[in-house]
Amino acid sequence: MSNSLKASIFLCFASLFWSGNFIIGRLASVESLVSPLSLGFYRWVIALIILTPFCFSKALKELPLIKKQPGIIFLIILTGPTLFNTFVYVGLTATTVINALLIISTTPMLIIVFNRLLYKVETNRFQMMGVFVSLLGVSYVIAKGNYQNIFQSDFYSGDLFILLAVTSWALYSIFLKKNETGVSGFSFLYISFGLTVILLLPVYLYDLFAQGNFLQISKESLLVIGYTGVFPSIFSYICWNTGVALIGANKSGPYLHLMPIFGGILAFFVFQETLQIYHYAGIVSVIVGIIITNKK
Repeated sequence: MSNSLKASIFLCFASLFWSGNFIIGRLASVESLVSPLSLGFYRWVIALIILTPFCFSKALKELPLIKKQPGIIFLIILTGPTLFNTFVYVGLTATTVINALLIISTTPMLIIVFNRLLYKVETNRFQMMGVFVSLLGVSYVIAKGNYQNIFQSDFYSGDLFILLAVTSWALYSIFLKKNETGVSGFSFLYISFGLTVILLLPVYLYDLFAQGNFLQISKESLLVIGYTGVFPSIFSYICWNTGVALIGANKSGPYLHLMPIFGGILAFFVFQETLQIYHYAGIVSVIVGIIITNKK
């Protein structure tokens, strides 16, 4: 089997597991299985417990390296596993999976914008044109095909949280490139999970004691927590990192755009969500934006 085919398999599974995270997040909300604020906390606790036997010793040895860039490390952990997933789970309480995944698919475009604003990274007219086209399509999806809906509040409020999630992940991606601590991949992942649990603990306690969202233990709620703690938290990263190692980051990036496809199929079977005309318009604009952005 060629490296290209192996990479395709790993990258497809990574996108599938991440798409499943949106389905599970929406299901937890619709069925009132787990509070969105608590789900983010439980997810990383499960992932941390699973990785502890494999990563604890090495991560403990490399932990002092974090002191080289405490500010950057804090921003990476805050914008990535902490805020991104919390915003996604909260957003999914008031929007559809299809909407959420279409909005998430514009993350590469926002990375270009923030790189330009924060670090003065050079961009060309094709990149900026691609960003504009993609964001135009996403705004059309959020407005449900009619921009007047925004002023009439006739749109999904959850989309605003998904937009915050996209912004958070774009910033995370930029800060991640600035990480020069020398901590190895899985050790950094493990340390990130541990620090994320600490950051989310006050939010979790607030959800429990101020909001009264205590976990009702059942087979369904445990499956929800189990899936988020294993597949999108661990397996997706393993599959993604393996695929990138085989064919490189540039060739791997487009596989993320499988998420709206996988998620749309899963959403249809689980929630009977269907694509509307404005969804198709959004898909086309995102694809066109990607093509323009990658034009040399």
